[in-house]
Amino acid sequence: MNPDHPMLSSGKEHAMGAAVAYSAYRRSELDTLTPRDLLVKLFEGLERFIEQGALATDNRAYEHAARSCMRARDILFELQSTLNFREGGEIAQRLDALYTFLTSELIEASLRQDAARLRSLLRVVRPLTEAWRGIPDQHARTSSLTGEAQRNVINMRG
Repeated sequence: MNPDHPMLSSGKEHAMGAAVAYSAYRRSELDTLTPRDLLVKLFEGLERFIEQGALATDNRAYEHAARSCMRARDILFELQSTLNFREGGEIAQRLDALYTFLTSELIEASLRQDAARLRSLLRVVRPLTEAWRGIPDQHARTSSLTGEAQRNVINMRG
């Protein structure tokens, strides 16, 4: 048996190769998304991590809840850091205030291990997700998700 033969690679090597291929696929997928679609992906991730945090809190899996809330907070920071105040004007300012509020509430809910408070954030986040889905790409310029910000979206996928 030749251990260097490609058909005899270990399961670990195969899994690593699959992970690298998946990562490249995700990166190319994100590279082809419009700025609006990237925002929608961020909001979908925000919803998912808030839901996971609430569920983990319900199940007393506080470490998992804290990690989920931290990832949701990171998405809010990313959304806030990419606001384009020059082109977005008052809308960008209002989104900035909203993201600050959501971050504060998220941190407080996480610290208090309050699943209901986490879920209440979804009443704000879900309509935003739907609103971004409905905005034509040429009007979705209150955030400028390009360059470094776009690469951060990839990194946040975990």
